[in-house]
Amino acid sequence: MRIVLFSPFTNGPLRGNMITVQRIAHHLPAVDCESTTIGLDTTSLDQAQQLIDRFQPELLHAFHAYHSGPAARLLALRNRRPYLITMTGSDLYDPNFYNHPDTLLALQDAAAITCFDPLAAEELTRCHPELRARVQVIPQGVTPLAASEPFPRQHGSFIILLPAAIRPVKGVLEAFTALAPLADQNPKLQLWVAGGDLDADYAAQVRQQAAALPWVRLLGEVPHQRMGELFVACDLVLNYSRFEGGMANTLLEAMASARPVIARDVAGNRSLIQQGETGWLFQDQQQLRQLLQHLLAHPKLLKEPGAAAKMLVTTRFSPQHEAASLAALYAKVMQAIEHLRV
Repeated sequence: MRIVLFSPFTNGPLRGNMITVQRIAHHLPAVDCESTTIGLDTTSLDQAQQLIDRFQPELLHAFHAYHSGPAARLLALRNRRPYLITMTGSDLYDPNFYNHPDTLLALQDAAAITCFDPLAAEELTRCHPELRARVQVIPQGVTPLAASEPFPRQHGSFIILLPAAIRPVKGVLEAFTALAPLADQNPKLQLWVAGGDLDADYAAQVRQQAAALPWVRLLGEVPHQRMGELFVACDLVLNYSRFEGGMANTLLEAMASARPVIARDVAGNRSLIQQGETGWLFQDQQQLRQLLQHLLAHPKLLKEPGAAAKMLVTTRFSPQHEAASLAALYAKVMQAIEHLRV
């Protein structure tokens, strides 16, 4: 079966959508699905149509209902092909996206809609109960990252890594505010932020504040193939996102590297982290500081959750299973289309 994958972004700072589409494209051939990717940030609709003419796909698959759904819908109608949508984050929780007429129209006409976890599917069907029959949960896969050698670090330091492209939803400035009192009391604490600029104004604020905080290190854009080295170097991985549409790729990758994680208590993170067993969740700044203070005083507590997290993601979030589940859904959609044609 031939599939066109619509990725909202293929260039610029690394985003979760990029990693997701690349991972799925890599594993689909093993389940007899040939795919090609259209990056909507670099490809016009006319160019996309030319690619479709050459590739002759049987089905179109859009990642992100707002950024990719409308283009997939238009091209699917034009070419009389079914299309799917995978909800990836802001299309489920950002009102500028999930309430947009283009998003609603794309969801309305999609043959199927996938979510990465049950909580995301529950939120989608709560808002749009008419979609329930077409919504399916397909857990996100994760590919462990290699680490030839760790990033250099100061001996005796306690490194918290916040891996995120710099934009407001990732809560970088909030992390500065939350950690500042703790950093003042614990000179060994450091916060490393790894990610390129996605919002210029917000990134400027981040750099301005970081310049006055000696315990903050801005690493900028780190190539994906080197993230494994960062995970090995740090003591703890932090997620301060205001929302996650599923499991954050960075958290999954950190957990696959046996890194302990601490994350904001939002739906996407709740579906992945079991409190005290595979990591820690926090609801506010005070709770984050209390958890970190306890871990700083008892660093041995980091070992078991890191090992348990690795076991969890390697057994439950296989990229091979993800690809097989998508292939089964593609076949189901095509069978339904054939049935309607008979």
